[in-house]
Amino acid sequence: MALKRERPTGANLKELLSLETSVLKTLCLTINSAGSVHKDKLLDVLSRDDFYFPIHKALFSILREMQHRGDYIVLANIKEELFNRSVELPEGFYLEDLFRGDLPTLPELSQWVVRLKERVGGASPSLSEAAAESPAPAPGSLAPGSLAPASPAPAAPASEGSQGSSGRIDAASLATARRGEALAPGGEAVAGLTRPAPEGRRVPPESERPGRIRPAPSPVLASEGEEWTSYLQEVAAKQGRIFETGFAGLDDSMGGLSPGLMLLIDQDHDRLSGFLKQLTDQIAIRSKLPCLYLSFGLSKAALRVWTLARLSGVPARDIEKGRMRKGSPEWERVERNGRDAAEWLKRVFVLEGDAETDLELARDMGRKLLDAGGASTCLVVVDGLEKMARDRKSLQAVVTGLKELSDTLDALVIAGTTNRALSSEPPADYFATFGETQGSLQLDVRRVEDSRLATLRFDYQSDTHRFTEKSGS
Repeated sequence: MALKRERPTGANLKELLSLETSVLKTLCLTINSAGSVHKDKLLDVLSRDDFYFPIHKALFSILREMQHRGDYIVLANIKEELFNRSVELPEGFYLEDLFRGDLPTLPELSQWVVRLKERVGGASPSLSEAAAESPAPAPGSLAPGSLAPASPAPAAPASEGSQGSSGRIDAASLATARRGEALAPGGEAVAGLTRPAPEGRRVPPESERPGRIRPAPSPVLASEGEEWTSYLQEVAAKQGRIFETGFAGLDDSMGGLSPGLMLLIDQDHDRLSGFLKQLTDQIAIRSKLPCLYLSFGLSKAALRVWTLARLSGVPARDIEKGRMRKGSPEWERVERNGRDAAEWLKRVFVLEGDAETDLELARDMGRKLLDAGGASTCLVVVDGLEKMARDRKSLQAVVTGLKELSDTLDALVIAGTTNRALSSEPPADYFATFGETQGSLQLDVRRVEDSRLATLRFDYQSDTHRFTEKSGS
């Protein structure tokens, strides 16, 4: 015999929506963590039927099944599972939000689980109420584009807004629902509700139904020992956001780079572009993070030639002009290194900058990069900072915007420029300048936070656009 469930209404439904989302977010944040107490508690205690909203039911089932198969779970394969099951995301529901935020304490999580279980085993409506209301939604039925479960289908076809056997909505209410809002019992717009009140029945507002409002939970007194495991998991989630550059002078002396803004200045633009692309590729290889490269000076085709020349040691002009013989040692190096690069280049995305490329576009592209890969951070490189300073915007204003971008995405943003006017203190986390000394190329990097300095010296081959770090940097 199926359990009778409490049918949440009004404010209770909003509360339930928030509660179920918080539970799923906790599961998504810990699903790949071996030995996570949060994950084990949720998977051991909860089931699909403990959730009210169909999209939440589907997501919990997917997460449980993928975890049981031993899959590494990211945003992309959850989307694939939803597609394979023909589950549509409701309007206003964003999967990426489930992978952001902080973990609750274990006592808080325990309360959430109890509240979900209480709803499943809650009291059913009275006989008179059950007779007056339309039938309860069938578990697992999903109305496309809606968070709430769909009512059983009537005998005759019904419009999207007329769910239930006897409920009707007027034109204004239907327009409200199509705007992405929904209707609470009584007609008021409430996100997540789709069923109107049955015809001819007045549903009192929440203020007249004090018995239906759940009281605020009592404070939980927990020892530090009980919450310590949760705290350690929160600390662990913040670690590891280090970008390994492949240059020992940065990785050893500074421990790599952290999310923030780095300004890189070189008066030679071609040399600057060559270094930025090599740095981007090395971060993609070593840190295995998604990288966005905004190029204002070179086309994708030119950057590909430069990359192949750097990897193979064959001059870019020879590659571009087709001067190699098939089967020659040079061609074999080009072919071998080109094949090897195909895998890690999947993490590098190049966008040719133009008159429409601005801070807003960079922010959107960075956000899409994070959402597509399910990563917690990324690299954004701007090759040609001064090209973004247009429409009477000062270069300093663009720098400030890039700093905000790095904070918003929690990403490393590296902006290259030939303008040395930025040598005054900008709102950057790292400040780097190229110069020539004693016949070699020198890069001085300063971390603004603690004024830590790193000096790197390179041999630079302009024909292959390769920077080779000298020992002792």
